[in-house]
Amino acid sequence: MQQFLYILCFFLSVPLIAQDQEKQSLDKTEETIALYLESNGTMMQYTYAYSELLRMLENQFSKKESNKQGWDYLETNREEAMAAIKASIIPIYKTHFQLSEIEEMLAFYQSETGKKLVNDRANMSEQQKQELSKFYSRPTGQKIIEKQGVLTQEISTVSEEWSRDLYETALSLLKDE
Repeated sequence: MQQFLYILCFFLSVPLIAQDQEKQSLDKTEETIALYLESNGTMMQYTYAYSELLRMLENQFSKKESNKQGWDYLETNREEAMAAIKASIIPIYKTHFQLSEIEEMLAFYQSETGKKLVNDRANMSEQQKQELSKFYSRPTGQKIIEKQGVLTQEISTVSEEWSRDLYETALSLLKDE
């Protein structure tokens, strides 16, 4: 009987081990996409959008004692808001790209050419422009171009939801009672 229980436990644990290995693989993909979103300037754009929203709201709702808690929350919630939009974008990339493709995209954006593209595109050297062109001529680059329309549409949808939720939260926190 005891031997039967050991065998039963073994067979019940095999699917769990396989599931755990798959989860670890998915976590690596999600982690790589998250790094990619940091490297390609996407998260920088959302950070800027968040700052601009606060600036706009400050014109509409000046900081005063009655809304101090709301302002404190909005100013300290930036990282959570960035994590939320990143968590919404990751599944989009995961749907359209394999881990190896994301790794190739990340490697490009972590290169000097990729950094220059994100931070100072207008001043890219001829060599960097050629490297950019070469990147987009490879299969992963071609896939990015091919998927651009659907990526734009799907990311726009989650961005609009994120912006709307953020704005509604801000209004509810800052409006006078």
